[in-house]
Amino acid sequence: MDERRDSRAADGRGGAPEGAVRFLHTSDWQLGMTRWFLKEGDGEAQARYSADRLEAVRRIGRLAQERGAEFIVVAGDVFESNTLPERDFQRALDAIRELPVPVYLLPGNHDALDATSIYHRKVFDEVAMSGVHVLRDSVPVEVRPGVEIVGAPLTSRSPDSDLLAEALEPLEPTTGVRIAVAHGQVAGFGAEVGETLSLAAVAEAVGKRTVQYVAVGDSHSTQKLDDAGRMWFSGSPETTDYDDKEKHSGNALVVDVWPDREPLVEAAHIGQWDFRAMERDFAGVEDARAWLDELRMLSDKSRTCVKYSLRGTLNLIADAELKRGLREIAPSFAALYRRGSGSEITVVPEDGDIGSLGVNGFPLDAAERLKERTTDPSLAEEDRRTAADALALLARLAGTGK
Repeated sequence: MDERRDSRAADGRGGAPEGAVRFLHTSDWQLGMTRWFLKEGDGEAQARYSADRLEAVRRIGRLAQERGAEFIVVAGDVFESNTLPERDFQRALDAIRELPVPVYLLPGNHDALDATSIYHRKVFDEVAMSGVHVLRDSVPVEVRPGVEIVGAPLTSRSPDSDLLAEALEPLEPTTGVRIAVAHGQVAGFGAEVGETLSLAAVAEAVGKRTVQYVAVGDSHSTQKLDDAGRMWFSGSPETTDYDDKEKHSGNALVVDVWPDREPLVEAAHIGQWDFRAMERDFAGVEDARAWLDELRMLSDKSRTCVKYSLRGTLNLIADAELKRGLREIAPSFAALYRRGSGSEITVVPEDGDIGSLGVNGFPLDAAERLKERTTDPSLAEEDRRTAADALALLARLAGTGK
């Protein structure tokens, strides 16, 4: 093994409490991931997002050094897929092999250890000599005397059995520290992919002293899975979805494990991106202005994505002001867009709205006619809404909404 990597790992052992093994638990890097809303326009936001996902790996390496972690376990989905473009793969592999301590990679559902697996590449045999190890089976791997890792790698995208329970069942008790690494969902915590993992099997293994900690991946949100804190989702180290689905991501876990006591787990924030789902109800122009001000106050907009749902009623001038404000703000954000459903602003022209447009002749006549149609009870609701939309467009073209 690389001497530089060895010496850093040895120095790091002093950072753990007496008698404990300290390591980092992370998962779901999904290197090579893209998001459709970041590829709009010239794709500049997607390029930065991809670069920052690689930077998250480097941050994990720096965290390992700063906190004295002996090694890193990645609990599945290191890569977005088994068919990454070569450039994405090489850049990802460079970031991984530059990590300052040994790293143990578990195949997950995105990069399963099937016939097409990315881990069959010869380069993984080569990088093992410098501390990058793939957990290809469930045979215990000795990190150092008294410390073992047991993997439960996925061999297909949708396993048909509880691979973690199968990996734990044959283990003998240990007087040292044994860490299991798995990927999948746990009953009661969602079911995003494949079979659920058994909390009962983990509790039985802990009781027999065959395992002291279970590092789990698949959920992108950090979460403790049992009362004793022996089983955790680390979550993704960089945000991947909006906060209406992904509640607590952007972390890596600093874990201290002892042979004979409950572990200590700390979530260390790694991520730089912020994905916000925002819903607002408007009763007038003041509500619209308040929301625009809220958007303006968000920090680091170039790494912030906002999808929004807006509901309520605005007059013609307020609607134009809202649309103008959104157009002015949008270039600052990585993404700012209206959700396809659950978002509807009703534009109701008020007295004085038409006069404020500053138009004459045919445009003024058209505006007056459209206003009448927005409140005509003889028209269908869809037709009234179409008239309101046309009136709002006329306001923008007339200059109010610029």
